[in-house]
Amino acid sequence: MKRVLLIVNILILLCFPLLADGEAPVDEATAPEANASDEISFSGGSSSIVLREGRENVVLSDGATVTVGSMSISADTITLSGDSWRYVSCSGTTSVSDPERGITIRTSGIWYDRIDERILISSWFEIDDTVNEVSATGASLEYRLSDERLQMDKSVSLQKSTDSGIMRCQAESVIFSRVENTLTLRGNASVNWGGDRYGAEVISVDLDTDSISLEGRITGNING
Repeated sequence: MKRVLLIVNILILLCFPLLADGEAPVDEATAPEANASDEISFSGGSSSIVLREGRENVVLSDGATVTVGSMSISADTITLSGDSWRYVSCSGTTSVSDPERGITIRTSGIWYDRIDERILISSWFEIDDTVNEVSATGASLEYRLSDERLQMDKSVSLQKSTDSGIMRCQAESVIFSRVENTLTLRGNASVNWGGDRYGAEVISVDLDTDSISLEGRITGNING
């Protein structure tokens, strides 16, 4: 096949669907062979499209946005690649917003696998969870959307709003289960809450019951 390289603006992109050899047209920028739940749409001020078999990709810039279900991703540059545009790679100022999940993420780049439902971030990030009233920062994130599990690493700082005030957690690694509403802190782990401070090698927190469990070398400072 000959390499096809098109430089188009957003109007052209929306008017001409992406086609592979032998495939029927699809509406606007909807991914081929995608179920309704997998539907992806995208836009950008300028774009390049490569349709060579095995190397298909779309590069969006100048206000690039990708929408997958209830999730909207915006970045300086977004690259779509893989079968049915499986992979979404973002660089530059990047934001993820999913009102249905109650999640927003701000960072400088992400990698998203739509089939495995997994988001990877290897740079500084900020995340807000309005459902569980949790916010966190760190320098590495794996977010498994299928079971709502977040693993945050590298100088993680997390805050949880409770009836007794803000619970502040710090650790080198934090696993947050949004389904079970629990935290597992490892590595220089500490929790400051209600004027008390707890430290241990591993700290487990049940955010529904506000209970804290400590493992390994334990330190504490309890007021009252």
